[in-house]
Amino acid sequence: MDYLILVNSFEPLPKGYEKRIKLKAFGGKLFETQTADALAALMNDAEKCKAPLKIISGYRSEDHQHMLWEKEISKEMGNGLDYRSAVAKVGRTLALPGASEHETGLAVDFALPGTDDVSYSFARSTQAVWLEQNAHKYGFILRYPRLKEHITGIDFEPWHYRYVGTESAVMIKQNGICLEEFLNYYQDKYVNSTNKGI
Repeated sequence: MDYLILVNSFEPLPKGYEKRIKLKAFGGKLFETQTADALAALMNDAEKCKAPLKIISGYRSEDHQHMLWEKEISKEMGNGLDYRSAVAKVGRTLALPGASEHETGLAVDFALPGTDDVSYSFARSTQAVWLEQNAHKYGFILRYPRLKEHITGIDFEPWHYRYVGTESAVMIKQNGICLEEFLNYYQDKYVNSTNKGI
């Protein structure tokens, strides 16, 4: 499994990718197996630290992503936007089918217990602070951080975390970078240093 796979509108998943993912149920959702185990540890420790989390979304099939995409486009057009404007607006917060991290099984959307959807108010919660300080220890990164929108192409999403493995997550966190920056500027040096002696 490539835990550093880049998935976005410019780098869609290869056809048939979903057949290569080994999924495991956790928290009422499906995740890639290693991601599910890391997520279980993260949520257990968050609970112990009085920062309980709720999982809103995990793995999505391409068909499910397509349904969400069409629903949001229709909603925005119903609010008066033309198709092109609706696509531009929806594309800031929802990935195209075939280009969503949720289709890898490596992404999780968090919320506060007792809520039913993601919300920007999550950013001000104790849970968000705990995740910001600790998620990397379990191999997760805040995938779409504030002030990186010009690089990720996605608006700030305080609820969306992505599993990349502990070593990569720690390096991303320590350097204050996003996944794109890590892959573009640090990966070769990092991979070469961790593969010495192999």
